[in-house]
Amino acid sequence: MRRNRITAILLFGFLFLTGGRADSGILEIESPQNGAIYDDAYASLVVKTPPGKIRRLEIETGEGKLYIYKHSPKTGYYCKSVKLKLGDNNITVTAYTDDNETVKKSVEVFYRSEVYETADEAPYRFKKYFFHSDKNEKKCSRCHKMEPDFKKAPKKTVKAKGGLTEDIQVLENPQDSNCYSCHEVLTSRKNGHAPSVNFMCTVCHTGKAGENNLPDEGKSKYLQPDPIAPDCFKCHERVEEIMKHNRSDHGPTKLGRCNKCHNPHSSPNPFFLRKPIWELCTTCHAEMASGKHIINAFVFSRNKGGHPTRGRPDPSRPGRELVCSSCHNPHGSKGPFLLRTTGSTPFKVCKRCHKK
Repeated sequence: MRRNRITAILLFGFLFLTGGRADSGILEIESPQNGAIYDDAYASLVVKTPPGKIRRLEIETGEGKLYIYKHSPKTGYYCKSVKLKLGDNNITVTAYTDDNETVKKSVEVFYRSEVYETADEAPYRFKKYFFHSDKNEKKCSRCHKMEPDFKKAPKKTVKAKGGLTEDIQVLENPQDSNCYSCHEVLTSRKNGHAPSVNFMCTVCHTGKAGENNLPDEGKSKYLQPDPIAPDCFKCHERVEEIMKHNRSDHGPTKLGRCNKCHNPHSSPNPFFLRKPIWELCTTCHAEMASGKHIINAFVFSRNKGGHPTRGRPDPSRPGRELVCSSCHNPHGSKGPFLLRTTGSTPFKVCKRCHKK
């Protein structure tokens, strides 16, 4: 008798929390999967409801932003790109039906970035999921064409240069890409990467794995190899040439991990960097974060014991602020310590600013 009473109480609580039905079928979150890891700041949210049954839908994101829809689409699917905050995110969806039923569901995802200490590693309960498989794409194929199609839309030709040996055909209007409707937000930030803003997605997303992500091979039609540098060098031949003749190397570039420092889609920062230059460099080189370093005994007293690394105009590049890359080349150098000089004497770089 006691066991039956406990069961009844638990069932009542479950029915209350789910709006009165054990399995109402009113609301399903198709994407993202619970426990998914994201490496960019946006997630594609797909919510399934019975067509015409919902009078109001609310989506609360990890950033605390609330989206409200006051009608139910004929297809029964709501699609929305939602912005994530670094680290752990709870995305909660609440559906209000015409029958005054309320159903709430949520997923937990993790936005990971190696250049932010609080989000550089995801807890064990999170995993990397890949949406673009034949099985998953069937969910969207009623409304979206899931295969890239360049046949009908107007195109233009980009002449081969750098390491590219063949001309590339791209769409005249990126909006014609069938990737655009879901992934346009990835290119919305101030500084965009040319392949991304032109929706030349398959130039980089080849479906192939690299040495660092071989276990992921076959999990996504649009996998991107890691390390990514060989694909980057197809266009960025000048950087590859610099690296071939380096005397001193930078860890991320030496390992071919261009996307550790650069966001390959877009960024609010110059050169689509993941952080402003000084903040990005001092993420790894914390010993320089005082803003002063270099030959402490040979600087003016106004610097109080060190050479400034920011907060001053850059004499060698008028109109720009002094930052780490004023003296160091993050892709490598023929001189020591990644300095923008040649030979073994580091003091040559000083002449870039100190002419006398």
